[in-house]
Amino acid sequence: MFTRQGLLQSWKEIRPYFIFSIILFFAGVVVGGSPSSPEEWLSQQLKGIEQISNTVNKSATPELTMFMLVASNNIFISILAMGLGIIGGILPIFMLVTNGMVLGYLFNGIAQEGHNVWWLIVKAVLPHGIIELSAVFLACAFGLRFGLTLLKGMLGSVLGKEKAWQPFVRTAIGSIPAIILVTVMLIVAAVVESTITYWIMS
Repeated sequence: MFTRQGLLQSWKEIRPYFIFSIILFFAGVVVGGSPSSPEEWLSQQLKGIEQISNTVNKSATPELTMFMLVASNNIFISILAMGLGIIGGILPIFMLVTNGMVLGYLFNGIAQEGHNVWWLIVKAVLPHGIIELSAVFLACAFGLRFGLTLLKGMLGSVLGKEKAWQPFVRTAIGSIPAIILVTVMLIVAAVVESTITYWIMS
């Protein structure tokens, strides 16, 4: 499970799903930033971000509050997407597309106000975003593979195929070190976001 060979094999199997997760997310960014995006619904989603911002600003220890809120929320959602991906991969797909759309909508609104979006991305997103998004993509990749291998296992069993459940079992085994890695990465990302990104944006 934690051997170098086992980890490499797990990554080899999960890599196509990781790439697909990236594609889904950035497709969501494009849709969210387009004129045909569901603006009313996306505005409602942004209110959740505003609530977190208000909570942080009212706190006596904003950096610590931000860390706790961001880390706990991201870890919970990512592991949930990984586990509930077993239901046909629906939750990871929804999570990736929705988050991408919200980000695209937010950046489009900022651009319309005359701000430099690319400079904002460099300052406010890249410091923590590379780590955070990589962890989210990995979690969703496992969720997608869980859903697909479950369906293949069920179909293979009906058709009487031998070892129909092996891909699902390998995914389950590989998900254990993946959960640890995702959690560590999201904690690190939350530290960066609540310190470096927070100070820059302040």
